[in-house]
Amino acid sequence: MTSRIPEAGVRIPADVTRIVVLEGPEDKTFFSALAEQLGINDQLHFITCNGKDCLGSTLENILNDGNFHGIQQIGIICDNDFPDSRDGRGALETVQDEIDEANNAIDESLKTTRKLPRPRKPRETEGTKPKVSVLLLPDDHRDGMLENLVLDAIGEDNITNCVDAYYACLESQAQVKLQKAREPRSRLSVYISGKIVDKTYATNDDSRRWFLTQAVDMKWWKDEKMWDKPQFKPAKAFLRQLLKP
Repeated sequence: MTSRIPEAGVRIPADVTRIVVLEGPEDKTFFSALAEQLGINDQLHFITCNGKDCLGSTLENILNDGNFHGIQQIGIICDNDFPDSRDGRGALETVQDEIDEANNAIDESLKTTRKLPRPRKPRETEGTKPKVSVLLLPDDHRDGMLENLVLDAIGEDNITNCVDAYYACLESQAQVKLQKAREPRSRLSVYISGKIVDKTYATNDDSRRWFLTQAVDMKWWKDEKMWDKPQFKPAKAFLRQLLKP
């Protein structure tokens, strides 16, 4: 049974019609910035659930909220976790189970009028009001997380070649046993550190930015037009989909 830790901060403003539920603050920062680029940030309400294990409690709070009937769409964005952290379940299956738990856990007096549908496939909406959809990161068919998606968008350059060599050295020379579930976040951090010491970019606030949440505000992110990378098209489409009637 999944542990249910209520998120006391979940309160839905009366004018909210579209909600995006994300696993953590880094995801929220990234997708808020992406929505800002699309010009739709003010139409979406972002909520973090502190990991999929707490998704059910967050959805339960949404179901119990007094403004629930105003919600038209709920988008759930989560990592397509590595096998070691799945406990035998796929990421979509985990989300479906958390939705079921939320539906079963709400106040008895509300169960006849409030229920969340279970999405059968990633990126496809299910139900009517509210509609629910799920976006898996980096994509539907690959283990990983948001950092994998960003690394895909960065592609190969002089710094990524050095990052690859660094991790090859860790494994072969230092005999470090790499944990695949932690490697993407670590790789991206190493990549960003390369940008920080680059004379072209190591100026002003950029020299103190080390993490993905800060990278989206860095000069190189803008100079390289990262938001225009094709790897982010599915994420953009997912956010836009939440605004459809």
